Amino acid sequence: MDIASRAAHPEAGVAVRILTSLSVVASIFAAVACASPGTPPGGPADTQAPQLVRVAPDSGRTNVRPREVVFEFDEVVNERPAGATSLNALFLISPRNGDIEADWHRGSVSVRPGRGFKANTTYTISMLPGMSDLRGNTRNTGASTVFSTGSSLASSRLGGALFNWTEARVIPRGLIEARPIADTATVYVTTADSAGKFLFRNIPPATYRVRGISDDNTNRGLDPREPYDTVIVTLADSARVQLLAFVHDSTGSRLSSVSVRDSVTLELLFDNPLSTSHTVTPNSIRVRGSDSTDVAIVTATAPPVDTTSGVTIVRLPRPAPIRSLIVKLARPLRQKITYRVRVTDVENLLGVARTSEREVTLPPPPVVPVPAKPVAKPPDPTKK
Repeated sequence: MDIASRAAHPEAGVAVRILTSLSVVASIFAAVACASPGTPPGGPADTQAPQLVRVAPDSGRTNVRPREVVFEFDEVVNERPAGATSLNALFLISPRNGDIEADWHRGSVSVRPGRGFKANTTYTISMLPGMSDLRGNTRNTGASTVFSTGSSLASSRLGGALFNWTEARVIPRGLIEARPIADTATVYVTTADSAGKFLFRNIPPATYRVRGISDDNTNRGLDPREPYDTVIVTLADSARVQLLAFVHDSTGSRLSSVSVRDSVTLELLFDNPLSTSHTVTPNSIRVRGSDSTDVAIVTATAPPVDTTSGVTIVRLPRPAPIRSLIVKLARPLRQKITYRVRVTDVENLLGVARTSEREVTLPPPPVVPVPAKPVAKPPDPTKK
């Protein structure tokens, strides 16, 4: 419609504008309908973790010398997986030969040792649980492949369990290293499962120094204050070891606090577990008051096992060490007297002896509130 016609028939222009507005509204409703809940474009939502399709080279092969090992999946995987700090952290190469290098190729990941694969060696390449896709679906299982760069596969097996000795519990996902005594440059590595169990399936017969590390920061190494244990085992066909990890502290066990259980009972708490082979006797403990009088010690024993904490205590191959002592006195402590408790030559789990002391005062007896006397009500003058 031209300008002259619109001027002659203004109601026609209004109709055109209404039709145009209705067309825009219809387009908006159509777009919203397409985006409404229902079956999304491309099919149902993906809630499955990435499935492993193939690993190359195939497990069990010999006389192969690959540049890298490729893990192929049925979908694009995340370059920064949800279940690990980095892509490298999801893989283990055993024996170790430099840092692991992992490359992302959308639907596959290739891994290799930083210094390459050595000749005449059986390798186990493991992918740990934690690989995820772009939607965050994460695998809770791992996978591995075994091959040899020589003419045969090693077949000896070395298994066991890793415990936190002082806490009487298993260590899940701990790092296990097996170093042949005759070849200190070779280090076989694996990790414990959620129950603390581990297994080297394909390593050669040898005498090994086996070390289990709690690896709390998952950096594949031993750091200060991380519990660990080391044992020597001679492996022929198969063997099992129990690793009792603890913090190796060369400063000894220090008396950190003394608390009063009652007037004749003290509890001594140490900052390190005590030796399981060197018993603390009453002769090693002295309690002297600020009035220069000594209080004789009757017994010094381990505290009773706490069954109310709710923590599952596992059965260990050796008794768990203690960190505290219950001391019974020959006579009650006196009020308003400060006592100095001294413990001499107490050994820790490494056999390091240390002498330390702390002060303690008998707390005052609790104040019993005196009930208030009832207040007599004045007589009511209206009543006779």
